[in-house]
Amino acid sequence: MVATARRNTVLRHPWRWALVAVVLVAVLNLAVIALDESDTSPGGRNLPSAVDSVTPAPGELVRLQDTVGADLRDDLTGVLVLDGTEIPEDQLERVIPLAEVTFRPGPGKDLAKLEPGEHTLVVLYWPQGKARPSRPASYSWSFRAGA
Repeated sequence: MVATARRNTVLRHPWRWALVAVVLVAVLNLAVIALDESDTSPGGRNLPSAVDSVTPAPGELVRLQDTVGADLRDDLTGVLVLDGTEIPEDQLERVIPLAEVTFRPGPGKDLAKLEPGEHTLVVLYWPQGKARPSRPASYSWSFRAGA
């Protein structure tokens, strides 16, 4: 008798079940779209294809003696420009096979530590094994330094 009552309810109101099915399909589709469009790249930033990652991430707060730099595509090389001043080649640290170029302030360097506040870092880059062009490609970002 109870089974007959349920069956009658389903048959009397099939549009309710259809509505529930449509809503469930819509919710599942939205979830799939949201997961597909989510940005899972480090830092969640849009970098040019030539730049794999940057340190620190744009807008990040770092300590006054933290390392700054960029990891470029493996066939590139580059230099760093901090707040409009190019960091001398002998003060850069490089991992040539990985195209990493970094700088860490410290004793014996032009910059013993970063000044507190906002900084702009630019990486100028070009193909490895070639002379530096007069106008190399670049990527810039800002970060903050604090104690």
